[in-house]
Amino acid sequence: MIHADGDIYDGYWKDDRAHGYGQYTHTDGAQYEGYWVDDKQHGQGKEHWPDGAQYEGNYKFGKKDGYG
Repeated sequence: MIHADGDIYDGYWKDDRAHGYGQYTHTDGAQYEGYWVDDKQHGQGKEHWPDGAQYEGNYKFGKKDGYG
């Protein structure tokens, strides 16, 4: 799905929300790949930013959680 701002989500849906495994790419090149629950990052995932920074770990309802 391509959002109005140009961001792209490619993955599973449930009740018109990102739910399950998916990949979200922002127009600036930042990217998240991992699990979603009700349109929020939840479970294992990876984020990469255009400056080379990255995070891999757990998310809980859209926020980084625990070891990563």
